[in-house]
Amino acid sequence: MVKNLSGLSGLGGAIGGAIAGVSESDRTETFVNAYNENAVHLTDELVAALEKDLNQGGIQVTYKEDDFAKLNNGNDDYSHINSDQQTLLSVWFGPVGYIADGVIDAPYEPWLFVNVRLLDAKTKQVLSQKSYTAGYKALTKGAVFVPCAESYRFNTFETIMDNFPKSIEGLSMCVKAVSAQATKDLL
Repeated sequence: MVKNLSGLSGLGGAIGGAIAGVSESDRTETFVNAYNENAVHLTDELVAALEKDLNQGGIQVTYKEDDFAKLNNGNDDYSHINSDQQTLLSVWFGPVGYIADGVIDAPYEPWLFVNVRLLDAKTKQVLSQKSYTAGYKALTKGAVFVPCAESYRFNTFETIMDNFPKSIEGLSMCVKAVSAQATKDLL
């Protein structure tokens, strides 16, 4: 996702807003396509960081790629997941990308949103749940803000794409910062 929260599109009325919407959609598509061709995938980085951080904290972690919550009547259902461990840790991404905060000429900043849920493995009761927002300081109610990647800001979308590996590096730094904070909160 690549978003510019400035109100400049509104200054052009309906036509300006429509053009801005198409441009934003095109930028997001371009970014996502480049990400999908990239060797670094943030899910893999998050799993590796959590395993490392939790193991260093004395908690043994086993990643089960194929075991994840299924939707049942609009709720996450973990009843099909069997484990001989005491707890399950469910982690998933919300929005990920770069965002400009709406101030004219504001740089694009890395931003990601990660949800972490700890459950009793037998009863599937939620023991702890937190959401984390990292990079761009989004006003997200109830989410823990994790500062990161302050040097990974780009003045334009074109600069993001021209420096794509560096932009992914910024998001990776945010992933690691979220992992460290989530581990601290879980221990």
